Amino acid sequence: MDLQKRNKLFIDNEAFITLSMMQEGLLYPVTHLMNAEEDKKVNETKSFNKITFPFSFILAPAGKKNEKILKQLKKDEIVDLYCENKKVGEIKTEEVFKIDKNQRIKLIYGSNDINNPNIARTFKRLGNYAISGKLKLIESPIKKDLQNVKETIKRTNAKNIVGIIANANPFHRVHERIIRLALENNDIVVLFLAKNLKNNGIDYETRYKVVTKIIDKFFPKNRVLIVPLHNTYIFAGLNEVIMDSLVIKNFGCNKFLIGQTHEGLGIHYENQKTKTIFDILKGINLETITINEYVYCDICKTMVSQNSCPHGSHHHINYHSEALLELLKNGIIVPSIMMRKEANAIYLSSLFKNRFNNLQKLYFDLIPNKGIIENHSEEELYIALSKLYQTTSMT
Repeated sequence: MDLQKRNKLFIDNEAFITLSMMQEGLLYPVTHLMNAEEDKKVNETKSFNKITFPFSFILAPAGKKNEKILKQLKKDEIVDLYCENKKVGEIKTEEVFKIDKNQRIKLIYGSNDINNPNIARTFKRLGNYAISGKLKLIESPIKKDLQNVKETIKRTNAKNIVGIIANANPFHRVHERIIRLALENNDIVVLFLAKNLKNNGIDYETRYKVVTKIIDKFFPKNRVLIVPLHNTYIFAGLNEVIMDSLVIKNFGCNKFLIGQTHEGLGIHYENQKTKTIFDILKGINLETITINEYVYCDICKTMVSQNSCPHGSHHHINYHSEALLELLKNGIIVPSIMMRKEANAIYLSSLFKNRFNNLQKLYFDLIPNKGIIENHSEEELYIALSKLYQTTSMT
């Protein structure tokens, strides 16, 4: 068909990123858009090619225009994919088939209660018809990060590569402790920094800046790789840990470090043994390491595992991300036992841009200096204030 007369399907950025993951091999064993027969089988068996996969991988874009186009597509016809008014790829049509939206939502989330805002959003962007066929994307937002990890593993001849997923919203001392623990017995740590399509706290760019700053300054060079993990709908609900495991494995990791309190872990007891969701996974050869919750003990005067500290919870200070985020959003410097001053400085200068009327004079009046007013950034002021808060001789 003439390029000018080709039909077009319009997808959103979430669909584009998810398709990119599939094309780059991050969702293996899935390598293509599934047809009706595959859709039914995977939804029933929760596996594909003998490897656990919780639901079928399909493209069913919403919208009246998309539905009209899908209904008239013929086998082997090429249809262009557009995202944000730009051509991003094409599909050679194999089959178009009707789907059950309610069933798909329940398979993904474990519920189809549209009172849940995430479920309602996914339901809205899901159409009634899916298309299968050969997909070809023009470019991929995933490829560069994947290549970097694979090349680093090859260059360093790394044998033990552990993946860690973190929101780092915000990045605090426990995150650091976990990464250090992972480095003790592994060659490389791949830190997957969640990149949510909907901002639920501090924006990704600021979180990435903080993590990069801390890793570059306080960790061994080139042993911690930071990778954005695009948190699309396939990572929602009950299947988050399964999809995380697939992506981590396909990035080249052979270990997955996860917190014992992770909701998706599904810890339970069976025949007097502790079981998790990993016990039912098939074909995903990934060593999983669960870690205990860390707290700061005001008797031990250090960060401890709850399992290793003899003092009660009334002596423990918890690293609750929501509480730390609340402090930052109110312009309060988080205590140094919970977060580094470098992180505080970046977060606060990002959340409260141009906060001070006369920054240079304020710095000159409060902070030891050379006797002349010099140019300083808001980050430098926050770091200097944090150092003053750590002074103990008059407390």
